[in-house]
Amino acid sequence: METVTDIRSSGRPEIFDRVNTDGLFGRTRRLQQPLGQYVRETETPQYLVYNGQSGVVAAKGNNEALTPAGDYRAYLLATNVRVVFVVGDDDGDRTISLPYEDIVAVRCTSGLRTSTLEIVTVDEDRWAFECKGDLTPVREFVDKATQVWTRTLTELDRAESQVEAAVTALEATDLETAATHITAAQEALDNGRERVEALGEGAAASIEERRQSTQARIDTCQRRRHVSAGDEYRDTARRAWENRAYERAADAYAQAKTEYERALAVTAPEPPTETIADARNAIEVEYTELLSAPVDAAQVAASAARATTDPAARATHWEDALDRYRTAYELDWGRDRRFDGDRASLRQALADIAVELVETHREAGRQKRREGSDESNRDTSGAACDSATAHFERAREVAAELVPDRCEPPADELAAVSEQGVSVESEPKGR
Repeated sequence: METVTDIRSSGRPEIFDRVNTDGLFGRTRRLQQPLGQYVRETETPQYLVYNGQSGVVAAKGNNEALTPAGDYRAYLLATNVRVVFVVGDDDGDRTISLPYEDIVAVRCTSGLRTSTLEIVTVDEDRWAFECKGDLTPVREFVDKATQVWTRTLTELDRAESQVEAAVTALEATDLETAATHITAAQEALDNGRERVEALGEGAAASIEERRQSTQARIDTCQRRRHVSAGDEYRDTARRAWENRAYERAADAYAQAKTEYERALAVTAPEPPTETIADARNAIEVEYTELLSAPVDAAQVAASAARATTDPAARATHWEDALDRYRTAYELDWGRDRRFDGDRASLRQALADIAVELVETHREAGRQKRREGSDESNRDTSGAACDSATAHFERAREVAAELVPDRCEPPADELAAVSEQGVSVESEPKGR
């Protein structure tokens, strides 16, 4: 076996499966256990280096060396997740594992017949391994792998930091900021996975537990954000409904439903699926009620008008009914969303109510004119005449705008009350 073996191109050396090798004087034992015993299922060997006497030199305080005994050997195995030293000995193989995330520098020096690979860790330990082959390819691979792992862990750290920021934003109900942090967290996590996957099959398994934990937190934040957004849209819909902004309410309900469904599409334990489903179902019920609300509200106002006997009060109810029917009529019926009722029936209802409103204002005007004819109280008579004038003017305005072909403008009545008002004003105060 070559002192430096590129396993990727030359294949798996027999030392992975056998500890004895053939020599000039019979079978020679290189390790107590086959090298494959020290390789994890989740890692892939890349380079194998050995020496027979130098072993591994550790520089931490006083120099220490792990040297092989007798015919045993010392091996350096570079996988896609770490560098591991295995030194054979009668008392059992000794191993040293250096994950790439703990390596900060790797150097290679060449002498007349040998080369030395030196690895420096975050704890400032220095591990030197000497052999008679060219260790430059090994150094390049270990250096590249170290950089990949450093960047991978940096991305994982960034992902976790962004999750914390997202949680803070959610607690402050700052959903836009939370969305920004959630997106950044997911991008960092995906970048980290892609970087480590470049080292080959099995490398990603080394970070899988941490990746899954971070992904679960991201998903929980995402679900919380969608639910909070749904709650906000639902509140907006209810306020719009109260203000008779029915189209805005319908749009907000549709957005709320979308957010709840997005939340349900995210796999996360919180908020509970049942709670979200209940909120979505409640939205659907409220939305259905909203579709009939414009016409229902108009009909209620019309019923109140018909039940009122006093002409002035009845006119107020008819005004409310007219306003509500006009709101229902002016809805955007061209959208996919369809409110209850139809434009033709609403247009007819508007015309009928306009006639009722004109007649009621005229009736209220005549009543006020009669009250104004009472000459015993000049102040009351004047106010009654003013009120009668207002009723007749409103009747003429509604008739001219909405039903000019069905109601004649009450010009005679308006003229009569005007003359009556002038008469009241011209009377001497002492009378």
